[in-house]
Amino acid sequence: MILAAKIGLGLLGTALVAGGIVSSEGFVRVSVQEHRSGGTHIWLAAPAMAAPIALRLIPRRRLENAIDNAREWLPAATAAASELEKCPDGPLVEVTDRVEQVNVSKRDGSLVVDVNDPRETVHVAVPLGALGSSLRILAERATPR
Repeated sequence: MILAAKIGLGLLGTALVAGGIVSSEGFVRVSVQEHRSGGTHIWLAAPAMAAPIALRLIPRRRLENAIDNAREWLPAATAAASELEKCPDGPLVEVTDRVEQVNVSKRDGSLVVDVNDPRETVHVAVPLGALGSSLRILAERATPR
């Protein structure tokens, strides 16, 4: 009985440590709410740590098109993500027209994009640390071998 309790505590401790490590960089959060009658609401949260890991595991041939499209912008995007981490929280871009409102801000270490229009509301939050790591990995993989 005592052995089973020790094993149980060991497994619980391992699970808690693993959960802490996985959530250490925060979570990418996406929410989409349709405004029509019976519209859907999609909410997704994924560990931000998963993106850089996945980018290292995806075969290069599967990333070639995305890398080719982003190659010229990767240095600027990587630098921007790095500098945004140092900036205080606050609005970065606000655009409003007759029917749509778009806000991009830095909040709690994340790049946050909110879009409101008559059809839907979209909210995306990406931790800047994971964004920077992902962009650096893409830049490394974009370098010809």
